[in-house]
Amino acid sequence: MLLTYIFGLVTARIQRFPDFFRWLRWLTNMREALVRMYSRRTCGLCDEARETILAVRGRRSFEFEEVFIDGDESLERNYGLRVPVVEVDGAEMFEFAVEPAALEQMVVRAATT
Repeated sequence: MLLTYIFGLVTARIQRFPDFFRWLRWLTNMREALVRMYSRRTCGLCDEARETILAVRGRRSFEFEEVFIDGDESLERNYGLRVPVVEVDGAEMFEFAVEPAALEQMVVRAATT
């Protein structure tokens, strides 16, 4: 109720709290890690990696960006048979599968540096 009054949120829902914490993190100059996944539209391993990343994102706050390599010659040349490839803050960390515990550690470490 207090958040609803202070921030003018008409419908305060649990889903709005991550946005509040992102704002709070900005206020304290903490940054979020950027997790980027290179994938294909029809890729079973990519679907599994995406689910894992989103599950970790439910526990930790970070930016997630998915890049589809389909149709882009440069990206297909770099990542073609290796998808999904996951980068954390620009460094390639996972290929084919994402380990949730390792990703969570990387995100926490990136946010505190």
